[in-house]
Parts: sequence; C-alpha cells; structure tokens
Amino acid sequence: MEEREEKARQIVRSIRALEGVFKTSPDPKQRERVKNDLKALKGKLSELYPDVDLNELIEAIVTDDLVAPVADKSLLEAYEYLKDIEIEKISNFKDDSEINIAASILKHFSEKIWGVIADQYTKLDYSNSLERDTLYRKLDECQRALKIFQQTVDDIEKANSSAHISQLNLMRTRQGRLFLIDLFAFFKDVNDFITKILADLEFNGTMVLNADDIITYAKYDVYKTFEGLAVKEALRHLKAFVKEVLIIIKVPDKTKF
Repeated sequence: MEEREEKARQIVRSIRALEGVFKTSPDPKQRERVKNDLKALKGKLSELYPDVDLNELIEAIVTDDLVAPVADKSLLEAYEYLKDIEIEKISNFKDDSEINIAASILKHFSEKIWGVIADQYTKLDYSNSLERDTLYRKLDECQRALKIFQQTVDDIEKANSSAHISQLNLMRTRQGRLFLIDLFAFFKDVNDFITKILADLEFNGTMVLNADDIITYAKYDVYKTFEGLAVKEALRHLKAFVKEVLIIIKVPDKTKF
C-alpha cells in the first residue's frame, strides 16, 4: 500500500509541475509534448486507482503531499533551546519536512549561536583553534549541501518533462539525505569539541584563555544572543543547544541510497 501511495505522489508532483509548464509556455510544440506527457501520467495514476475520480484524487494528494505541515513548529516547542526557532519552508514537499526543520536549525545556529566560538569572543589555545577552523569548514560544507538541495527543488518547478521531473525528484531525495547526514555529523563534532572544552574548564584548564570575560557585541551586530554573559556561560548554552539538535535531527538510513 505504501509503495502505491508513494508512486501516486510522485506522479502527481510531475502532473502539477507539467501543468505549470503547459499554462505558461508560448511554444505550441512544447505544449503539445507536455499535453501528451500529462495524458500518460494520468493514465498511470488511473491504473493505480482505477475506481477513483482522478481530479478528486489529485487534489487530495496535493493537499496532503505538497503542503508542508504547519505542525513542524510544534516539534520544537518542547525544547528549551530550540523552541524559538522559526521554521522556514525550504521545500513544499511533505516528505521534506525534516529538511525544513534541519535547515531552519542550521540558519538559527549559524546566525545566532555559533558566532560566540569565534576568536573575537572565545580565545582558544593553538591546537583547539585549529580544530575550531575545521568545524568552520564542515559548517560551510553543510551550507553548500543545503544550497544544492534547494537548487534541485527550484529546478523541479521549472522542469518541462515528466522524465526530467522524475529524475530531479530522485536527486532531491538523495541530496536531502546527504544534507541531513552532513548536518548530524557536524553537530556531533561540535558537541564533542564543546564537551571537551567545558570539561577542561571544570578542572581550571587552559584550552579557553578568557573563560571569565564578559561578552559584548558591536552596535552593528544584528544578533546579540550572549550579551552580558561570561564566555564559559555562553559555551554551556551552545552545548545545551547542540544536545537538543542531536535529538531532533535523524540520520537517514544509508542503505536507501
């Protein structure tokens, strides 16, 4: 049953995309090709559900499948450090709701949390400064993976053949999984890094050179999350945030690639 439903969803996605092309294309030949593709897709849908009105079926699937659930936000409301994150709709596909949540967490973390680890605020010894630089590179990789995913979502809306749309949907699914895998790995590495630093602080170590300094932001800084806190307090906040993220983000099954 689930396999039939997934096939139907994929067909309806292609139908909706092609309908948009048919309405906007000024090329008669292209419109004719799209018309034939639409007929073929509706035929496949009819084979899956032979005794159902196609128009009603398509509308039902569109309503259920192409609208990202508003309930996404409620998943974060139970968490102390994640509850204020605004969920952005990166993709309208229902099965991308995890991507929307993960991408919103990434944006919030990049803009409002991660900056406190910069040398401007947190002075680290040499070896940990190098490890911090490695984490910056991993964060960039996550952001690039998300951009690739977003580009594919945009391309699906512009595609003009069912074969192309089907190919792009496969790419979208795979790229979304890769993004989640990269993001989970990044946050796990951040968690390990911050845990090590905080443990060192507990024993009056020297990994953090300015643990008791009070954080102040410049007037032009948009976000001032840790204004007035000591560096060590901000690092504890960062640690707690990441701990909740690792609960929320689920690593996809690699065997499905």
